[in-house]
Amino acid sequence: MIIPMLVASSLFVMPVKDTVWWETPGGQVTEHQDDSDRSCSLMLYDDAGAVTFKWIDPGTVLITAIDWDWQFPDNWKMPVAIQLGDVWLSNRGDSAVIEAVGHGNAVAFATDRVADDLLRPADHIAVKTTNGEMSIKLNHAKVDVLLSRARKCRDAADSVGHPATSNK
Repeated sequence: MIIPMLVASSLFVMPVKDTVWWETPGGQVTEHQDDSDRSCSLMLYDDAGAVTFKWIDPGTVLITAIDWDWQFPDNWKMPVAIQLGDVWLSNRGDSAVIEAVGHGNAVAFATDRVADDLLRPADHIAVKTTNGEMSIKLNHAKVDVLLSRARKCRDAADSVGHPATSNK
């Protein structure tokens, strides 16, 4: 299954060079570079938790939600639902249920939805799991700047031969 592999691969400790492209209270764009790949992520956060969008290949975004009150066993498979503004993400048909993997206070899942287009008009992000719900309020002006910087980060990674970070 792809989800456990994605989570497992993101948990391995490898020499990684992180470059922060943009940071503002409530958000950060970071470029991650290891020996063989570059990727970019956008993290949106508040005091309760965070949601990170990491572009891993064309058309796929790995989303990780962290809530300090959640406690999941390692590699715990569960259904989640995520709402960006008024839109519930879905990977199939009309169902808003996405298969995810939990680990500690985080839950991760992949989606084929273009996060940029859904985040731009959103006023909040909500993630529902079997252990409860977390929600982050979004500031449109900050999200627009962060998305712009995330696009520049992905374009820069593409220009050096790493097309896996694009999500156009």
